Amino acid sequence: MIKIKSFSPIANFTRRTWEFCDNNIIVKTKSLTSNFENEISYEKIKVIQSKIFADIEWHWVVFGIFCILGVTKIGLGYFRLNSPTIHIIEKVVAVFALALLIPAFHKHEFFTFLDADKNYLATIKVGSNTKSTLLEAINLIKRKTEIINENYPSNSLPSIPPVFEFTEFDFPDFLNKSTVRFYEDKIIDVEKSLVEEVTTVIKYDELSGKIKNERIGNDKWIYVWFYWLMILFVAGVSMAVFFSKQMSGNSLFLKLYFSGELILSIPLFYLQYIKSDIFVFYDNKDNGVFWTRVNSANREKLNQIVEFVKDKVESKK
Repeated sequence: MIKIKSFSPIANFTRRTWEFCDNNIIVKTKSLTSNFENEISYEKIKVIQSKIFADIEWHWVVFGIFCILGVTKIGLGYFRLNSPTIHIIEKVVAVFALALLIPAFHKHEFFTFLDADKNYLATIKVGSNTKSTLLEAINLIKRKTEIINENYPSNSLPSIPPVFEFTEFDFPDFLNKSTVRFYEDKIIDVEKSLVEEVTTVIKYDELSGKIKNERIGNDKWIYVWFYWLMILFVAGVSMAVFFSKQMSGNSLFLKLYFSGELILSIPLFYLQYIKSDIFVFYDNKDNGVFWTRVNSANREKLNQIVEFVKDKVESKK
């Protein structure tokens, strides 16, 4: 039996154990809020994907600590409990909280097992000491079932040039850069941002040929808005902790700072409602599996790509 363990302190101190037996995977989960066991038959596993993500949940841990620190500082100020020792403790806590931003941008590799309909069965976080064990477990799975698709960010691209290629930037999605390549037999989309690296491979026989032109907004701007307010709050508490004497005598600066930041948050919130044209590619079950934004600069090329994909899908039927 092959066994892999993981621990996540930011997800209710969750501990997971994956036991790869002869015919199935036994997933045991224990946390502050749950304790259960799940079995996954190897026969159900048809797709294996590897993705790289950062633990952005650490941002909320940092925000929570600063919330407690801010409320505590207000309470101490109200009761006039100020001393050099208290100021030192406040600074230590603030530095500790800011240091937690480092793991928030540290990327980890995750292996995901899916069924034939691409429903998620299990996801395993890969550590430096578990990578070889996981690869051994994957070899065991391959001996027990037929894997129809494997996607890994480390996979090299085909040596032949693509028929079409374009690059798309999505600023609110953590500066995401997506490079899409259309080959004779498949589409390869390589995405890289501050918090993730994902490679998606779509074969033309997975598509139905249905491609719709729609108009949607970019809901990623709401995350920019949330993070902007979070930065505003953390920066305000940090100034109160590290520069309390300077800030106490400069109320005009504080008013200008916070009013300016809050005013800027208004357009950030409403940017999500600005719609743009997109092309949506559908699979054989009428699910949108790939989409890209259309603008005046790429519309002609995308129209050519749409016709190319439709011809490829038709030839596969």
